[in-house]
Amino acid sequence: MENKTQEQIDAEYQYDNGFQPKEVVLPSNYKLYKKSLGFNLWRNFVILMTKFALFFPKHLVWGYKVVGKKYKRHVKGKNKAGALIVCNHSFTFDAFSLITALWPSKTYITMLQSNLGFGLASKYFRSGGAVPIPTDPKLFMRFMRETPEILKSGKNILVYPEAMLMPYCDHIRKFEKGAFKFAMDGTDTILILCHTFHKPRGFYKLTRRKKPCIHLNILEPYKIKDMGNKRLTMETAQQEVHQIMSDYFNEHSDWFKK
Repeated sequence: MENKTQEQIDAEYQYDNGFQPKEVVLPSNYKLYKKSLGFNLWRNFVILMTKFALFFPKHLVWGYKVVGKKYKRHVKGKNKAGALIVCNHSFTFDAFSLITALWPSKTYITMLQSNLGFGLASKYFRSGGAVPIPTDPKLFMRFMRETPEILKSGKNILVYPEAMLMPYCDHIRKFEKGAFKFAMDGTDTILILCHTFHKPRGFYKLTRRKKPCIHLNILEPYKIKDMGNKRLTMETAQQEVHQIMSDYFNEHSDWFKK
């Protein structure tokens, strides 16, 4: 992951949802990963409230379904490390849906630093376990050091390897390498999540006339293969995880098929 300016990141990776965040400058002592007991209790409360708030949209509007729940249980890497979790970034509320679907596991989710510029909404993101990717070089280096340590401590980290949000994209886009470096340094296990899109049937023909129903698929955990050197190992994991997710998406998403 190379250092880029805030403007470059916004231009390349941020989906234009019509809202413009305020500029955010993080202090040098900014706490990226919150770990206190008080924060964990507050985080669980926030996620439970989010589950309640999303219940009706998920089941009455989106046609949201979770497939493969068995794979999220007891997912651990080497020496009881947590798992790096990857998912396609494919609809506006996917972060909220993912963090509630993965609960009660302790999962952080990475986000752009600019997402801290939305006032109360940003505080809400942080309360649910969101961690900004700093644009300041020194903070960014600390982020790169701390992230593998969080994995080693047994907690999960969810990243979007496609980087930018592209709603209802008809394919799995190119992956950034940074996510797989975290896995290399902190764990040997990657949990693959894949959103697929489906033609509305039955009741959902009324609520999803112009949009597909959404399924979250939890796939079998991927174990990183040691290829003899770090670069080749990381590239192999990146390519194989991308292929697994692409094959699953192409086979199961019927929204795009005529």
